[in-house]
This record gives sequence, structure tokens and C-alpha cells, in this order.
Amino acid sequence: MSAAAMGAGGRETVDAGSSPHADEPLRKARSLGRWLGYALGQALLLAGLFKVYRLGRQLAAGHESDALGHAREVWHLERALGLPSEEAVQRLALHSTTLVELANRFYMYVHFPASILFLAWVLLRHRDHWARVRNALIALTGAALVIHLAYPLAPPRFLSGVLPNVGIVDTGRLIGPSPYPSEGGSANQYAAMPSMHVGWAILEAWGVVTILRSRARWVALAHPVVTTLVVVLTGNHYWLDGIVGGLLVASAVWITAPGRAGQLVARLPATPLTPAPPATATGSEPGWPEPSTDAAALTAPVAARRRQ
Repeated sequence: MSAAAMGAGGRETVDAGSSPHADEPLRKARSLGRWLGYALGQALLLAGLFKVYRLGRQLAAGHESDALGHAREVWHLERALGLPSEEAVQRLALHSTTLVELANRFYMYVHFPASILFLAWVLLRHRDHWARVRNALIALTGAALVIHLAYPLAPPRFLSGVLPNVGIVDTGRLIGPSPYPSEGGSANQYAAMPSMHVGWAILEAWGVVTILRSRARWVALAHPVVTTLVVVLTGNHYWLDGIVGGLLVASAVWITAPGRAGQLVARLPATPLTPAPPATATGSEPGWPEPSTDAAALTAPVAARRRQ
């Protein structure tokens, strides 16, 4: 009698444990609650990361003279390396105001929305890859912030202040729209190195190519390519800004590989847990006689004195 039990007086009573699916809605609700709590916690974590990143960039403000001096150095270094001139790329693009306006809008409106959509896609649809992507993003952003603070850099559109023969213009102000207000604003425009537009675009492309298995995943590589062209022709970044951003992504991906942390710790030199005992004077040290363990040799001088 599994569905009911006989109670007092012969009445049948319902067996409380007879329905194995009675707690299923409760379990699903608890599971959903845990997942929502986790997702909210991750969103707050990344929001805090971006807030710290933006505040850190503002700390790099006030070093305009250093940033302009570094801009001159980067420009000459690129020419020494044989990289294409950002000025030539921009001059070619300026033949089409429509193209430049689209580039300005791409620079303003694609960067952050694309990053948010990518992170949401990984968290909601590919949870098993989330920890790796999140950790790589944190490592990349933290390293970029250190460089922003250590090496303030004016973008190419400011080069005319130190190199009058370079004619790179601010396409945002020339054609519009511009991401930077003419007066005020909280954005630090002297933190061009590295380009996080390019860095995050490369990270997003790596995530899509790594997670998906279809041939269509390779289309994601177009995102960092287009982003690099956009930041250069709008006068916001140098080629080296994008190259350094790509190197940081490669480093972040390498560091966050599964098991990498354990390998790095294992390579650290072993440190003794207890201090070594102090050295004692032995025969192995120069200038000290070898100690004798022969009992007769130790007592011979005493016996000789007694016979005297």
C-alpha cells in the first residue's frame, strides 16, 4: 500500500512521501535563485572593475607634457620600425566624409556594447568558459591600467602640438560625432597606450573562436581588424597602441590557461619552513683540527701528567 496508509479507525491517509516530484518546483526555484545571485555578483564585480579602471585613468591626468613627449617618441619609433603612417591612413579616409563619420560612430558606440554583449553571452550560454574569460579580462584590464599610469601618452590627434609637420586631425571634431566634449568631461585623453578598444576586441574575438566550433566563428576576427583601422583613422591611437594591446591579451590568455597558476607556483624556488641550524666549527672548515673520537687519544694527556 504505497499510495495510501490506513489511519486510525480504518481511514486511509495520504502518504507524505508518496510523490517523488513534489519538491521539484522548489528545487528549481532554489537553483534559479542561486544562479541569479551568482550572475548578479559577477556583474557587480565587472562593474567595479570598470569603475576602478576609469578612476585609474583619471589619475594619469595632469601629465600632459610627459604625454606629448611620449607621443613624439612613439611617432619616431614607429617610423624607425617601418610601420605605416597614421597620417597617410587618415588622409586616405578623409576622401569620404561618410566613411569617417561611420568610423567616429563605431568608435563611440560599438566598444562598450560589444563588450557587454560578449560577456553576457559567455555567462548565459557558455558558463563553463566564464571563469577563464573573466580572469583574462581582469588581467588584461589591470595590466593596461598600470601602463596608463606609468606611461601617459597623447593620441595622434594631439601630435601637431609637438610635431607641426604632422597633420593628423581630430575627426570627431572635424566631422562628428565626437566622444570628447569641447570643455570639461571626465575622460582622460592622455592614456592612449595601450588601446583597450583594440585589446578588448581581440579578447572578444579569441573568446568566440575558442568557445564555438563552427566555421562561422572566424568571422569574429573581423572585429579587432575593423577596430584597429577605426582607432587609427580617427586619430585616437597609434599602431603601437594596438600592438601592445594585443600582446597584453596574449599574456592574459596564457596566464589564465587551466593549470597555469599551479605551474608558475611549482617553479618558484623552495623556501625552508624552519631556519637552518647555525654553523659549527668542524674539521671541514679551514684552520680547525679534525675532532678525534678515539677514547685513548682523548685520555692520553691526562695519564701522562699523572705518571709525572
